Amino acid sequence: MPQVLLANLPYLLQGAGVTLLLTAASGVLAALVGAVAALAQIFGGPAGRALGTLYTLAVRGVPLIVLVFGMYYALPYAGIELGATEGGILVLGLYFGAFTAEVFRGALQAVPRGQWDAGRAMGMYGRTLLLLVVVPQALRLAGPPFVNTCVMLVKGTSIVSVIGLWELTLAGRQVVERTLAAFQVFGGVAAIYFVICFALTSLGRAMERRLPAHAG
Repeated sequence: MPQVLLANLPYLLQGAGVTLLLTAASGVLAALVGAVAALAQIFGGPAGRALGTLYTLAVRGVPLIVLVFGMYYALPYAGIELGATEGGILVLGLYFGAFTAEVFRGALQAVPRGQWDAGRAMGMYGRTLLLLVVVPQALRLAGPPFVNTCVMLVKGTSIVSVIGLWELTLAGRQVVERTLAAFQVFGGVAAIYFVICFALTSLGRAMERRLPAHAG
């Protein structure tokens, strides 16, 4: 391994730690937003379906970097001041929340109607039916595609470096500016991203292998 990369590896690993924290925080927000949007599209009536569908279509139809710049430059005009970290988490969570909404919506609709009918036959309706019968099965179905969305989220965190949020990509750029060893440094950055994404992808595949034994 090149000496430049070895000497700066701890610094890059610190950036990777920030990337993981951004991924975790944004992933939680995306899951919450996605769950609300999915439920709105299925159970929200005409208004809820319209709002949920509009959100998912609008957000997924715009590049992430456009939303990042929009948040960075537009929000201050509305009197909303957010730091780079808070703003980055917000825009990542809202952006990937639209993808997560489709994952959850598909999982809920994939639960066999017989399961809904069986729950009603046992006297469960509304929220009780959802929480005890439908949601547990939908979560098992949604697990693997949600993990894949998290893989995209890991790579998406690199885009927030354009607004000065320090993470793995920006750490790599700073090292290159000091050392001019772009090939070695960004090769190491790519390897770190690969390790993170490979771990998540392996988790998703493991969940897929377990799914047939538990899905009903």
